[in-house]
Amino acid sequence: MNTLSTIEVIEKRGVLLIKLSRPEANNSINTIFIKEILKVFIYAEKNTLIKIVVLEGNQNVFCTGMDFNSVISEGRDASIRVDSNEYYNMLKYISFCSKIIIAKVDGKVNAGGIGIIAASDIVIAGGQATFGLSEALFGLLPACVMPFLIKRIGVQKAQWMTLMTQEINSKRAYEIGLVDEITSNTENTLRRSVLRLLRLESSTVLDLKDYMSKLWIISDDTQKLAVDKITSLVESEKVQSNIKNFVENGKFPWDK
Repeated sequence: MNTLSTIEVIEKRGVLLIKLSRPEANNSINTIFIKEILKVFIYAEKNTLIKIVVLEGNQNVFCTGMDFNSVISEGRDASIRVDSNEYYNMLKYISFCSKIIIAKVDGKVNAGGIGIIAASDIVIAGGQATFGLSEALFGLLPACVMPFLIKRIGVQKAQWMTLMTQEINSKRAYEIGLVDEITSNTENTLRRSVLRLLRLESSTVLDLKDYMSKLWIISDDTQKLAVDKITSLVESEKVQSNIKNFVENGKFPWDK
C-alpha cells in the first residue's frame, strides 16, 4: 500500500480509512485514482479483519469528479471508454462488497464524486459540505453516476440535480436522501457510528447487500448503456471543445 500516489490508506481496529489525496487536482478522478481505489477495495474484501471502509477527502474537497486535464490529453483515445467502465466497476464494488462503506464529507463533492457517495452505505456530512452535478453545463451527462444516484435518492431528484447543475448544501442533500446524517463534527459522528457498526458480521452485511441488489438491479445492460453514453459524449467535438475552453481559458460554453 506504500506505493499509492492518489490516496492514503490507514488500517486500524477493523476499519480501513481511504483518504482521497490529489490536492493539486481537487481530488479529481483519473486512471490511476480508479485503479488504486479498486486495488484497496479488493485488498479490504479479502481481509476478514476489516469490517468498515471509510472514504474521506479534505476539509475543502471530497472529490470533484472527472479530471478534465486527463480528458484533454487523452482526447478521443480508447482509454475514455476503459476509464468509464472501470469507474462504473469501482462504484459497483463500493455498493456490493461485504464491508460497510462510510463516506465522510467535509468539503465539495461534484460530478463523479457524487457517484462515490451515492454508492456508499452511509454518508456523514459536515455543515459546510456541498454537492453538485455540473456535467450538463459542458454537454455531458452523469451517465455512470445515475444508476447509483437513482438508487439512493430516486428518479426525479436525480434528474433535478442533473438539470439544475448547481451545488446544494448539506441540509438540502439530507432532505433528498443524498446524505444520511449532518453533524458539526464529522470525526465524532464517524467514531460513534463505527462503534455501533463493528458489532455486525460481514456475512450479514453481504447478505443485506445481495438482497438489496435483487430489489434494485444494476445490471450489465445498465453498465453498457451508461459507459456507451458517457464515452460518446466525451468523444464528441462539442464536448471536447467545451472542456478544453474551460481548462485552458476558465470559460464555460456560453462564455465563448
